Amino acid sequence: MRDIIHLFADRDSRDELGLGQIRDALSDALFPGTSTLHTRARYLLLVPWVFQEAAKRLNPTAEVDRMERRLISAIHDSEDYAGLLGMQAGAALKTLPSSIYWSMLRRYRILSDSSLRMQDALILDGQRLGGDDLSDATRHRFHAWSSTMPRAPIGFPTVVAGGFALRHEEAAWLCERILDAVPGTLMAHFAINPPSPDSQAPWAEPSTQYLSGEAKAYLGHARSFSAVMHGAQLLYNLMLAEQHQDAGFDSDRDFVATYRDELDVWAERLPGDVDVEMWNIEDLLVRVHSERGAPVHPRSVRFVRDWRDLLRDTPPAHLLSHPRARKLISDRERHNKGPQARLGNRRRLQSWGGSSGSGAMTFRWSSVRTILTDIHNGLDREPEPDDA
Repeated sequence: MRDIIHLFADRDSRDELGLGQIRDALSDALFPGTSTLHTRARYLLLVPWVFQEAAKRLNPTAEVDRMERRLISAIHDSEDYAGLLGMQAGAALKTLPSSIYWSMLRRYRILSDSSLRMQDALILDGQRLGGDDLSDATRHRFHAWSSTMPRAPIGFPTVVAGGFALRHEEAAWLCERILDAVPGTLMAHFAINPPSPDSQAPWAEPSTQYLSGEAKAYLGHARSFSAVMHGAQLLYNLMLAEQHQDAGFDSDRDFVATYRDELDVWAERLPGDVDVEMWNIEDLLVRVHSERGAPVHPRSVRFVRDWRDLLRDTPPAHLLSHPRARKLISDRERHNKGPQARLGNRRRLQSWGGSSGSGAMTFRWSSVRTILTDIHNGLDREPEPDDA
């Protein structure tokens, strides 16, 4: 569980102000099937390979568990193991990669039937289908996984050649899965246009200027939503820093000064990131409702609208000490977190570590960028003799 907690801590998954429903819907539209817990692209092959091997054994349920845990040391012994789930816990890892990646395996049709549960894939894979014709045993067997999936490397799962480094054939196949399963999305765009390895947000990529259609619309809303609401996130943390300081709690850094500076930078950059007057927030909400299949919580909608309206009426640089802005933040945290709210709660303030969801939303970009980079690195490798 330490590995899972670490993954959450390093990504934009904190939801102190109740913005998660909109953030996650935009993330799903831009990068379908992904999660902040996804670390490397080759897991999309490693998990199916493990299940295929386990399905051949007498006790597939026990075998798949054993093999997934064996993978941890096998990958750790390779040259490319960054992003390994279980790096700290080892074989004692509680949440296995199959549980984390199953939804993505479904979304990209790596599973032959998206309705298959893990136990179904284990028990049914390789089973004979109905019929009397026994002339072709392979044709009349159920396959839980895509029939075009590359084969596992020699020695798998005891040895994982290359670790997380994708072979050319594997990368090309995953690229095809993305283009086939989620065409017209930003994920498909980056499957063709490699992202920069150190870009901080998807809209920072030069290739996005050529976007069109739904991908362009969703990315525009994501950038605007991130830019506008980052001010609320920073003001919330400034208010925490002020109360933390006033309560006499020690800190190695002057967080009040830090967040004041960050708010000044945000206020200066905001006009270049989004035209608050022209941003169609109602179109954003319609798209989010459609993506989620359910409305966003009314209080979340009200908070986003109120914050946007405040920015229309007040220069961003004046929000730092604006009473209405501070009341909006305080009320929102109380409604969102209830008794766990930190503002005005000395006990909860004492445990504040200097940042509570202060980073600008990038919609899983760090995780997605790594997966896409894995694929493009694999495509750049020379095909091996048996990749033909």
